Amino acid sequence: MNLEIPEWKKAVKFIGILLWSLVFVVVMFFSIGNKKPDNKNLKTLCDEFKEAPQKLTLSKLGEILSGLNELHLSDKEKSLQWMDSCTGLIMVEMKSRSFEKKLQKPLPKKDSSN
Repeated sequence: MNLEIPEWKKAVKFIGILLWSLVFVVVMFFSIGNKKPDNKNLKTLCDEFKEAPQKLTLSKLGEILSGLNELHLSDKEKSLQWMDSCTGLIMVEMKSRSFEKKLQKPLPKKDSSN
């Protein structure tokens, strides 16, 4: 009797294990990455932003802004006045960085044949 597993079945099994591992990694990445900052964390991030606005990246500012938006939309957190000022400051900073990025682009050269 020949009890040896054919090579193609070993390859299929290996690929299956590899794919399921990839699915596990992706699920873990999204479950960790989608955690929203809580009220205290948002307050800390806003204070950090006020002290040194340039330290935070645009993506981090976007995360803070979306967290503030969620907090603002929740019914139970209507008494937080710091949210409005922080939201406004972050929006101005993001617009300012966008404008600076546009200014850094080189101007198109005019044709000298005129």
